[in-house]
Amino acid sequence: MLVRSEWDKLSEVMVHRPGVEMFYGLLYPRAFLYEGVFSMDEALYEHQNMEHVMMSEGVTVHRLKSIVIQRMRHSSEFRETVVSIVKSSIMYKGDLSDDAYTDFLRNLASYDPEALFNILILRPLIIIKRTKTNTIARIINRNPMANLYYTRDQQLVVKTGVVIGRMRMPQRRLEPTITELFFKALNTPIVYKLIKPGFLEGGDFMPMGDFAIVGYGWRSSFNGVKQIMGLLDFDELVMAKLPKHPWGDDMLVMHLDTYFNVAGDGLVIGNEELMKNTHVIVYARAQDGLEKLGESTLLDYIKQRGFNIINLSVIEQAAFASNFLTLKDRRILVPNIEMNIKKMIKRLRSSDDPVRQATLQYVESGYEKMKSEGHIFPYRPDVLNEGVDFITIDVSELVGGYGGVHCATATIRRS
Repeated sequence: MLVRSEWDKLSEVMVHRPGVEMFYGLLYPRAFLYEGVFSMDEALYEHQNMEHVMMSEGVTVHRLKSIVIQRMRHSSEFRETVVSIVKSSIMYKGDLSDDAYTDFLRNLASYDPEALFNILILRPLIIIKRTKTNTIARIINRNPMANLYYTRDQQLVVKTGVVIGRMRMPQRRLEPTITELFFKALNTPIVYKLIKPGFLEGGDFMPMGDFAIVGYGWRSSFNGVKQIMGLLDFDELVMAKLPKHPWGDDMLVMHLDTYFNVAGDGLVIGNEELMKNTHVIVYARAQDGLEKLGESTLLDYIKQRGFNIINLSVIEQAAFASNFLTLKDRRILVPNIEMNIKKMIKRLRSSDDPVRQATLQYVESGYEKMKSEGHIFPYRPDVLNEGVDFITIDVSELVGGYGGVHCATATIRRS
């Protein structure tokens, strides 16, 4: 069994430590789905610290790039699988383009695994111009995978294996190809690959023991969720239509895990207003498939299932308070929310987008109220009363890409 619930003890995760692809994303953040400009150097340090903390908690941390490269070095068959993708990931145009591509193919055996991996994530276009005295090449990286470090979203990991998703945003569409190589390198069973016209992203999947919730709306689609319903071995399946955000910035609710998460058996942490505005359809496992039980709101359904709820304010939610990673029942790895808010204000102030400026006003006023009240998640009495043990880490630069700890980790196995 790979993943049954969010509160079972975390055994293995996949991460991708950001590389040069993040640099390209920072050159024009909006086009790469980033919140704004942030420090790449600090983000890398934060990511390495996150890895270290998980390892100190007994979690096996697999780095995507390292696993793929190691497997290429030890398996000629796996290397050939990668090479077949590399051939379509690189492109030559201009003078001598056919000759250049032929040379590239001729020399493929000489390229080391690191070079092949970089071709996969940068997708270079080499434009060649021949002059009377020289040959000049200009290189354009067509679609650098600047969001690859958010490894939650490219797939779902379920009880029987991995479902390879299909990502809605063109900037991220090719990422599942890379994470699929990772799972193949580890010989993890791939039980399904999403097909057109559906979209499905891992941040919308929440396994909760004998039932699971799958969100759709902004990134995952209704068709995408329907494709996998029959594959999910749970007594009940809940399709949840994600709501609009009250501030008008729907990037803040792009996935279910941006406002809803599970800290332990019987305990949810999330924003109740957004949960109340999330319409759900509940299905039960039947002898001949799935049977519709009824419709509700996510808030009412969770209460009916007997879960307690720690309610997050909208500003805590917007600062990725629900985007924590559960290490085991009632022990979570959570972003430093106050640091997130401070950096969020800094990035918002540099934006001239009207929606972002409106968000800035909400964040600044909400932050002042939180400071006057003296309690910012997770340093709150209700968290302690529920017996939640937490480790707080600073990921305030990393979240500039619009995601927290949950987004940046793909659970592979829970025991």
